[in-house]
Parts: sequence; C-alpha cells; structure tokens
Amino acid sequence: MADTFYIPLTSLRHQWVKEYQLGQGFDLVRLPSRLAEAYTEFDHGFFRRRYGDLLIKDIQNNYCLKLEWPIEPFKTAEEMVYNIEDPAITLLIVLRLLKPTNAGLRTIFHVPATLTIGQPFDFVDYRTQGSAARTNDELPPFTEEDIPQIIYYYAKLLELLKREYHHRRIFNTLRFFDLGYRSANIDSRLIYFAIALEVLFKPLRGRISRGMTDRIADFLGNTQEEREAVTRKMLALVDLKARITHGDMTYFDISRPDKVALVRDQEDLLRTALQKLLKSDKLIQTFSQVKERDAYFDKRLGPVPSPVPSPHGERATPLKQG
Repeated sequence: MADTFYIPLTSLRHQWVKEYQLGQGFDLVRLPSRLAEAYTEFDHGFFRRRYGDLLIKDIQNNYCLKLEWPIEPFKTAEEMVYNIEDPAITLLIVLRLLKPTNAGLRTIFHVPATLTIGQPFDFVDYRTQGSAARTNDELPPFTEEDIPQIIYYYAKLLELLKREYHHRRIFNTLRFFDLGYRSANIDSRLIYFAIALEVLFKPLRGRISRGMTDRIADFLGNTQEEREAVTRKMLALVDLKARITHGDMTYFDISRPDKVALVRDQEDLLRTALQKLLKSDKLIQTFSQVKERDAYFDKRLGPVPSPVPSPHGERATPLKQG
C-alpha cells in the first residue's frame, strides 16, 4: 500500500475550487479536514504546541502538494526529506515563475497521523518571500487559467532534473532566482537576480554589461519600442548593482520606492525570460551550453564588441607596475 504525503502551501492566494493532477504521482489538493484534526491532537497535543492553531487555520484554507509514494516506506526523516523536498520546492518555483506570490512551505503531513520516524517536522527553511514582500491583497491570485501552465512547468522542471548536470546553467539560474526571492534585504535581492540574469545572458568575452543588456533586450522585446524599454531598465539596474558592489551608496537610499520598483522590474524581466526559455526545448538545449548560446546570439546580434582599451595601456594598472 502506498504512503501518502501532504505538503501544505501557506499564504497562497488563489481562486481554485477543484483538485488538479500535476502528473508523475503529484496532485494539487486541499488538505483533508480529517488530517488536520488528527494532527491537532497528534502526540497529546505536541503538534499544536509546536505550531499553534494559526498554522492549521492557514493550511486548511489552502492547497497542498499530494504525493502517493508506491515504493518501500521511508525509514528515516532524512530519507523522506531527500525524496520529497525537491518536488515540493519545485512547485514553489513554478508558482513564482508564473506570477509574484507569497506562497511558502511549512511542514509535511503523513497519512496516517501516527508516525514512527519522528514526524511531523519542518523544512530547513520555509521558502517564503523575503524583503520588499507585497501583501497578499497586492498580489494577483492564481486562477483556473493558470493550471495548464503550472502542470506544464512542473512536469518540465521534474523532467530536466533527471539530467540536472547537463542543464546546470538553467538550474543555477533558478537557484539564484529562488535566493533573490527569499532575500532579507533589497540590495541582496537585486544582486541575486542580477547573477541569475548573468548566468543566462552574460557573454564569455567582449563588453560584458552592454553585451548582456543587448541580449536581454533582443530576447524579451518583440518590437523596437519594447527592446528600448528593456535596455533602459537594464542599464539602470547595471548602474545600481555597480553602486552597491563598489560601495558607492553615499548619495541615494536603496529602499526608496523608485529603487524597489526597479528591482521588481528586474524580477519581472527574469521571470519573463525563464518562461520563454522553458516553453521551448530548443531554447532549453541552447541555453544549457555556453557555446551554443553565444552562437545563438552572435547569429542574431553579431559578435559582442570588445572593450575599449585604456589609453594608458597596461601600465595604468597598479598591480602590473611592480
């Protein structure tokens, strides 16, 4: 008989009413009320003392990732986390790929509630949104129209995970997207998102910042006007990142609304790029290999121009003077 696990999503704003099959043994369902009741009384109230009534109230009104595990039952909590954490976190990444969300993970429920391996337990982190988080009322809810895309992206990422090393550039991008999303402050959020964009678009040689900006504008813009708008945002982001990384923060406050809005634009650019990439097997293959990716952009834009040499030559670099 298969073990059944429910991994609740907290703070998920949605308009769903049904249960949805995601494929590969995973479903998106509501937490059964009987299971919530069983865990409330679990181990003479241990769960309730540890998590409080607020968690139960939140997850009862939200959805869970349900997994039927047909293989031999897990023997330890570590073995359970090893097999379940990646699919659960992948669902969170998929939700964030579609639209901004405050959804996070909390714990794992096992059926039945009487466990022998020391459960329930927390994930190492809850993977909720970090700095500059918007309230749920500010965020668009997930609707029935989003379900086909959730199913597609979820299946695609689980498929790519089987060849994670081959597609490591894409998964590195997703990793920095996830780190930026959960960052505790706005400047680290900007830097993580910038690293994610660099993994996807940075040329191996030539004028790095301008070459990357041109590539992003070409990839995301469908018209000249759209490409110019992307270019303006990217140049502003490159300048802001340079000020942060070089300590030039004397004349402005990064928490100002216009700077926060700029970082949100950066998040949207990264989200749109990942959506476009993951919808095409050909682009997935192209962006997984640096040489193929550079050849793709060289064909579209021409080679990236080389940096302008210093008029003073190599002697202008103090480290080379000795």
